Amino acid sequence: MVVAAAISLVVCYFGGRQNEAQVVETVVETPQKTTRYTFTKEQIAAIDSIVERKCRNDNFSGVVLIGQKDSVLYERACGLANIRENIPNTDTTAFQLASVSKQFTAVAILQLYERGRLRLTDSVAKYLPGFPYPDITIHQLLVHRSGLPNYHYLCDRKPMLDDPYFSNQQIVAELIEANAGRFFRPNRRFQYSNTGYAVLAAVVEAVSGLKFENYLEDNIFKPLGMTRTFTYRAMQSVNYPPHAIGYESRKTPADDNYLDHFLGDKGIYSTANDLLKWDQGLYSGKIINPDTLQRAFQPMGRRVRFGNNYGYGWRLTTYADTIPIQFHSGWWHGFKTSLIRIPKDTATIVVLRNSSNRSGGIGMTQLLDILYSSSATDTTLFDTEHIDAEEFAEADTTLDAAADSVDVVGE
Repeated sequence: MVVAAAISLVVCYFGGRQNEAQVVETVVETPQKTTRYTFTKEQIAAIDSIVERKCRNDNFSGVVLIGQKDSVLYERACGLANIRENIPNTDTTAFQLASVSKQFTAVAILQLYERGRLRLTDSVAKYLPGFPYPDITIHQLLVHRSGLPNYHYLCDRKPMLDDPYFSNQQIVAELIEANAGRFFRPNRRFQYSNTGYAVLAAVVEAVSGLKFENYLEDNIFKPLGMTRTFTYRAMQSVNYPPHAIGYESRKTPADDNYLDHFLGDKGIYSTANDLLKWDQGLYSGKIINPDTLQRAFQPMGRRVRFGNNYGYGWRLTTYADTIPIQFHSGWWHGFKTSLIRIPKDTATIVVLRNSSNRSGGIGMTQLLDILYSSSATDTTLFDTEHIDAEEFAEADTTLDAAADSVDVVGE
């Protein structure tokens, strides 16, 4: 594409009056860069038709965004962020990301690795003195192969909200005090572990000398311009920015509990637009070297024969056997969230919900089937674990007995 740009040229000539200058107007054709987008207007219209129907008939409450190369190609919000106060969801509404938060934890660890502050093969006990499992490594926490017990059951006897004693370091203290047995020895199999990512947040604090929320703010949120993203520890004394309320049913708000004190496995609130900044920012090298980031996208959780694998904070699969997909979803306190990145097209898909009613969901495979219809051949992207695409993030805490062991890498 070219545009006509009028440029004033000063031409000096010698005539009857020496050194007289004459201004001449001319038009020069100059090239203008354009961005090529993968998706057509017809595909975007088809997406909007699905979202419109879900908003109107199935009580979808949330935001859907499709972006590519720093541009928002589609975004629509509907439903209420706060039913009692009749506050609608908008493109500036922040939602609890639940387990989508794990990819931020993984990048924080990789930043410290890149800066030479830790090694991925280091024992966790090197940074958390007294940690009762000296053979567990940082790498094994990242890929859910540590075998750690569930911290939900270790901390449920403690007081509840607004107690500064509760922190990720407290999870470590509980593990030390309980000295609970593990589900299996490290690297024996894949088992999705919130405990592992909560412990990783404690490692970030120990290595950086910062609270986890402050580390994220200084090293991720601010550098990427994520101005509407924040961490949430359920402290009643803190004035948190405006955000959506999660509803366990259509009108019943979910209550905070002691588990909301802990970060790393969940606890980040963000908007769809900020998540686009996050995902697209990972390509730029602004917060982490792309070569370092590629470690996160190596399938190291399960045996290769599994169609759905896990790297560092991202699930990994292939759509239509040809298009690599990196994604994660989450489910917590009425919030259901999904973020998909498609490196082939530098594309991002975000679905954020603040109501967990089953009929109100928008399936990610459904969206991909529209955007990549020429590649789709009866594909079912998320069926490798035989669980609902919107509910898998917390659902696969059962043991995967089929994955006895895998070869893993990490430095």
